[in-house]
Amino acid sequence: MEKKQQRRRRRRNMTWQIVLILAAGSVFFGVLFGTERLEAGQTEVQETAVSQPETETQETATSQPETEAEKTEAQESTARETETQEAASQEAADSTAGTEAGSAPNSPEGYDYSAPVPESPKTDSTWFDDAVFIGDSRTQGLLEYGGVEDHADFYCKTSLTVYNLFEKPKAFIQDGNEKITLEEALTRHSYKKIYLMIGINEMGTGTQESFFEAYARAVYKIRELQPDAIIFLQGIMRVAEGKNASDPIFNNTNINIRNVMIETLANDRDIFYLDVNEAVCDENGNLHADWTFDQIHLKAKYYQVWKEYLLQHGIVK
Repeated sequence: MEKKQQRRRRRRNMTWQIVLILAAGSVFFGVLFGTERLEAGQTEVQETAVSQPETETQETATSQPETEAEKTEAQESTARETETQEAASQEAADSTAGTEAGSAPNSPEGYDYSAPVPESPKTDSTWFDDAVFIGDSRTQGLLEYGGVEDHADFYCKTSLTVYNLFEKPKAFIQDGNEKITLEEALTRHSYKKIYLMIGINEMGTGTQESFFEAYARAVYKIRELQPDAIIFLQGIMRVAEGKNASDPIFNNTNINIRNVMIETLANDRDIFYLDVNEAVCDENGNLHADWTFDQIHLKAKYYQVWKEYLLQHGIVK
């Protein structure tokens, strides 16, 4: 348990380092702070990201003190204000952690729900009786080899991406005697748990920012169609060491950056982030080399590990 906590701390430190790197990009901030506007259907995120810094710069330029004494006083005042804001933010975070969120069985008191969902007592496969899994070929593997096909529904397809997830012509779900779209399926059926694992196929398409915007839109669309469900956003499963070292696109650095973005969508109430990489990766953060046949997909028997991880990381309202 102590080793797992140490790995989690190292991963979170790495996560924040990546966040600091991403913070240099104004487009990412435009997307990040525009997610609530995305939920309302607004699309002018990048425009806001470009224009806002100019306004702030102009305001700063016109309000700078003219004397050294005034500069010093202003700096000290700013520092005091920053400390006060940080303290207030931390106090608010401490007081709301675990109260606004759904409760994980036997989860640590005061757990930081901005991190991946904590471990909880294991349940059995009936946990998935009111669940649906949405995703690409990796989710398809979970359907075929995970042993939950008799409990959960699966809306998955090889090569599925966030860019075509809700395309109207994309009728890939078998419902009785007809093929229907994801939107039609989520309109017809009701779920309490929705597991989303998608993102590996998008690595070579668009940018990290365009991926995040499309991913966020998909999440909010799912929320709109299934207002009573808990949505579990599963971080993109990493690749094995050989793939990571040799591929300039499909590597774990790029995957980690996108997972940081995905994690920001968790709202600690009905959208939570799960990091299955905790269960399927080695001590260096790569997918276990002997657990995969192509350095990307798990071998059949290791889908059980994925399933067991989900059964030990549950959230109930």
